[in-house]
This record gives sequence, structure tokens and C-alpha cells, in this order.
Amino acid sequence: MIHYRNVTVVGCGVTIIDGLDLELPEKGTAVILGPSGCGKTTLLRTTIRDDEEDPDLEFSGTIAFHGRNVRDSGFALTQLRQRVGLIMQRPVAFPGTTLANVTFALKCTTDLSPDAIERRAIRALEEVGLQPEHYSTAARNLSGGQLRRLSIARTIALEPEVLLMDEPSAGLDPLSVAQLERMILTLAKSRLVVVVTHDVELARRVADAVFFLWPYPRGCRLVESGVAAEVLSSPKRAETRLFVETARYGAQAMDEDGVELSDVEAEECLPRQLEFVDSQPNLSE
Repeated sequence: MIHYRNVTVVGCGVTIIDGLDLELPEKGTAVILGPSGCGKTTLLRTTIRDDEEDPDLEFSGTIAFHGRNVRDSGFALTQLRQRVGLIMQRPVAFPGTTLANVTFALKCTTDLSPDAIERRAIRALEEVGLQPEHYSTAARNLSGGQLRRLSIARTIALEPEVLLMDEPSAGLDPLSVAQLERMILTLAKSRLVVVVTHDVELARRVADAVFFLWPYPRGCRLVESGVAAEVLSSPKRAETRLFVETARYGAQAMDEDGVELSDVEAEECLPRQLEFVDSQPNLSE
């Protein structure tokens, strides 16, 4: 459904994504996994052309949606963002009630009657597990988990074919994460849900397919992909194995593999760099 071909993104003069080739499935849950700061969020932003509004980002390559380049001049931005919805890591509450937060986008983008808009909005709120008593509540008064679900409802009310979720479990307690996982699995029955995360256990529980990215010094690349159970249980690449084992064993796994981690001094515009010590094979080529 979405095919990235030779995608390269440069930010602030540094290559964030380096010639990425990646093809996502038609539906189900696809998890894009990798260390924080390796360009996963940037990849989602380029998918809906959000990078075009950022003067610090330079894009090259092709992103095809149903075989059509999303950056073709005839592919309207509003059409793209209705068909491919992005839920950012930090949910935002618009002014007004929970229900009004969902009906607002429908009023702006559809010709539906007011009654039809309200029915669709309520259906979306029900799909994410928000109860009728929440509909008249001011959105700003929702809990963190409820606000996350509201942001998902606002997006799925537009009935997108693809749902992109950026670190959806960030900052949530285990019970809220469990509710989120149940919702992801339900949503993925009828559409493609792409989850960007560095949470291996979340990936293990919800993913049908996993695409593992690694931040080499010259930019992020895809190093391993396949059926989730296989990639996460028996990774073939040393980078994937290190990441999965560190999620389970912590610093012990990193110490045994002799890895040093250094952060560049910038915001998410710049990638992190992971380097193996001299005793390890050079995996950055």
C-alpha cells in the first residue's frame, strides 16, 4: 500500500534517513522499530508531506500510495491527509467538548449533514473506548490516556485507509497501554495501522510485521524486516539482536556487546549515533 523508494531526508545539514527502501503491507499492524532519534518520526512526517512545511528538512526519493507518488502535483494534500491519518506522540486538545473535537474536522472536510456528522463522531469515540459521559466533557479535562484516545478518534472519524501512530504508548501507565493495544488490534482489522515505537514489548504484542531501523553515522537505514515473531525472537542482524536483548536485559546486554551510545546536540532534527567498539564488526557500511 505504501512503498518508500530511495527515501533520503537531510535535516540541518545532517542525513537523517539514508536511501530507505521499505514496503508496508495492505493491512494489519506494521511496527517500525528502532532507537529513539533514528528518524522514525521524520519518516511518518514525510509520508503525509508534513516535512514540506519545515525549512530544515530536505527530501528526496519517492513515497508511493497505491502506486501513486504522494508528491505528485495532482495529489491534493487534503486528500492525502484524509486517506492517511497521522497521530502524533503528544496529543492535543482543541477548545470545546470531546464530541466537538471530533465533529470539527468532519464539518471542515465533508458535506455530511449535522446529524450524520454527529453519528460518525460518536461511532469513532465508541471505537476508541470513550464513554458517553465523556462526550460533553471539556477535552482539556480528559486524562492522558483518554486524550490519546480522543486524538485517535478525531483521525479515524475521517475514515482513513492508513493510520500512522507515533509512539502511541509514550507516557501511559500499563493499564492504559493495555487499552491502547486492544484498540490497535481492533483498528488493524479493517485498515493498515503503522506504529512507530522503540518499545520492543509493545511491538511483540501487536505487530504482524516489524521493520527495524538503525541510525548509522551516515543516516538511518532499514536493516531487518519480516514477520514480527521471527524478527523479535530470532533476529538475524547484530543491530536488531542488540536492541531486542537490551530491551530484555538492560545495561548488561549493552556491556556484553561493547556498545557506546552518543547523542548529537540537537532536537529530533538530528539522529543519534550508535557505534560498536573496535572488537565488533563494522556494521555501519
